[in-house]
Amino acid sequence: MAAALVSAVPAGALAESLPFWPMPDGLQVTPIADEMRLNGVPVRIGLVSGVVSERRFREEMERSCQRERGRFQENSLGMKQLWSCIHEPFSQTVQWRREGDRIVGEISTLRMDAKPRQSPLPTPLPDGAELVSDLESRDGDLRGRVLMVDSRLSVPQLRTALLREAQARGWKPTAPLSEKLGRLSLRKPKESLDIAFPAGSSGGSRAVIVWQNR
Repeated sequence: MAAALVSAVPAGALAESLPFWPMPDGLQVTPIADEMRLNGVPVRIGLVSGVVSERRFREEMERSCQRERGRFQENSLGMKQLWSCIHEPFSQTVQWRREGDRIVGEISTLRMDAKPRQSPLPTPLPDGAELVSDLESRDGDLRGRVLMVDSRLSVPQLRTALLREAQARGWKPTAPLSEKLGRLSLRKPKESLDIAFPAGSSGGSRAVIVWQNR
């Protein structure tokens, strides 16, 4: 995860300005951070877990969306279900799967009319790299950022370019570097930067950059 969020929002104010989609009895929602931004837009995210029948779950979620005069949509993502309720100005989603007799997943809310405000990146991206996703968070004294980057470069080229940019800004590897194309771990005082290279699109590469600051 990465740079500080622009402004601190009290938990109560955040819950009021970004309300979760109401869950039926039997399901608990646990917010995962005091403050978050997705691609610069404030977002509220929580973990969902509990016991409820799939039929009742769907009926109550669809009913609560209709009460807001919202548009209910559903999609399948492999073993997961993705439901959304779109009602101005909110976009509310729940992504869930079944584990035994339990429902587990994530819930999120964002305002579609919010203006993006992104913090500076922890390290610049090299030419030919595109920022695909940017999730900032603040939870107490811990600030973080998760960046997903796609590039036309090969993995060795992207790894070398990211390392060069980071070292030019004072980041130091935590262990001697090898020629292996695995994860990069770098540090500054009270900051960490970890970069992994999962399989990317054909003909290119992908990097997941995780920044943390205490």
